[in-house]
Amino acid sequence: MRPESTPTLKQIGGMLTQHPDLKLTIEGHTDNVGGDAANQTLSEKRAAAVKQYLVSAYSIDAGRLATKGFGASKPASPNTTPEGRQNNRRVELVKM
Repeated sequence: MRPESTPTLKQIGGMLTQHPDLKLTIEGHTDNVGGDAANQTLSEKRAAAVKQYLVSAYSIDAGRLATKGFGASKPASPNTTPEGRQNNRRVELVKM
C-alpha cells in the first residue's frame, strides 16, 4: 500500500469502528499490463493487503471484510495512457 492511501484507510477504519454492523467487500483491480493470471493474483493480493491492514490496525473482525480480485476485467479508465493505467490499479470498497 502506498503512503497516500493512509488518510483514506484511516477514514474507513474509523467508519468500521463506529459502525460494528457494517460489512464490506474489498475489490482489487489492476491495469492490463501483464498476463491475465498475474493480474488476477495481483488484484487478489491488493484486496487482501487492505483487509489485513484494517484488521491489524483497527482490530476489525476479519469476518466483516470479504475480498475479491478482478484483475484487469473492470477498468475505471482506458488503459491507453499511463494515467489511465494508474487509475485502474485500485481497490474499491463495496457495502455488503
